[in-house]
Amino acid sequence: MAINIVIVEDSTLVRKGLVSIIQGFTERFGGFAGHAGAEHEYRVVADVSTPKELYAVLATERVDLVLLDYSLDLTEAQGNPINGIDGQSLIKWLRKQYPGTALVVVSSHRSPIIVRMALEAGALGYLSKGTTEGVLHQAITAVLRNEVFVEHSLLKDVLNSNVTDATLSQKEIEVLRLISKGQRLTDISRQMNLSIKTVSAHKLRAMDKLNVSSDLALYRVISEMAL
Repeated sequence: MAINIVIVEDSTLVRKGLVSIIQGFTERFGGFAGHAGAEHEYRVVADVSTPKELYAVLATERVDLVLLDYSLDLTEAQGNPINGIDGQSLIKWLRKQYPGTALVVVSSHRSPIIVRMALEAGALGYLSKGTTEGVLHQAITAVLRNEVFVEHSLLKDVLNSNVTDATLSQKEIEVLRLISKGQRLTDISRQMNLSIKTVSAHKLRAMDKLNVSSDLALYRVISEMAL
């Protein structure tokens, strides 16, 4: 039985590159060693660019592993339960709906904040887009065995960072997203139908979780998070 893999990446060049690399894994490294020593070939069953397309694949295919970009084109699609949600929420949704499917984030974002958020949301692996074929194979092998794998250079940054709790609520993420668009708290309050006091509380809790103490530092972090 093959290991079925789906690649979710909105850059066609990166997506097709990953497909080509993974299709050569069985020949180069051998199959994945499963139970009782059985080997399973690696098979890319789909490569897609949006959550909408991912949802369609998951509804019809058995998927063992998803390689996922953290920042996707979140084009809305009517009837799709994962339309328009951010990377962290998408990972949480996938873990809840498909707990047997391993998730590896392959992202251009190297910020320890993003890495922590992805792992705490439920991803088992995190790689940069500059990783090597060998490290990609190591990551896939590890997560299929239900082990956590973070690219070494990224792991060092995470361990050396002073971020203590990067898990943000959906409301906190939405407040930060609107702040990143230049909206004032009064505008955000009106748009989210919340009091200014509540919006301010979401902002302050997010700042505390991200370990920043000024608006300037918060804007810098928001830009790294690609909200």
